[in-house]
Amino acid sequence: MGLATIFVYAFFKFAWSYRLFNYFAIMVGAAPPPKQKNTAAAKIFAHRAARLCTDAGRSFNRGQRAFFFALGYLGWFLGPLELALATTGVVIVMWRRQFASESRKAFETDIARVAKTDKP
Repeated sequence: MGLATIFVYAFFKFAWSYRLFNYFAIMVGAAPPPKQKNTAAAKIFAHRAARLCTDAGRSFNRGQRAFFFALGYLGWFLGPLELALATTGVVIVMWRRQFASESRKAFETDIARVAKTDKP
């Protein structure tokens, strides 16, 4: 039952994420023209679209994490120690991918250094 619950949770998170990303795609197509970019309506539109995309990404991440933890939960079929080890392994892998991966380093750019090189 536990594994089925995790998969149902993941399914609903992925389904909701899919729906929100579709809404976001529709909003991109309905965006105001570039010459109206500084209007209050355009700024509100941009904030709404960004929030929608953020919510979609959050739901997708939660569905993906549920699948990862479902792998750890499989250890339960072997015993409590195996469950603990498998869950610990999943947490370590997820932590490394979230905080210690090469793709994460792309977001660690030194802003002060970049700002200095952009000056004329």
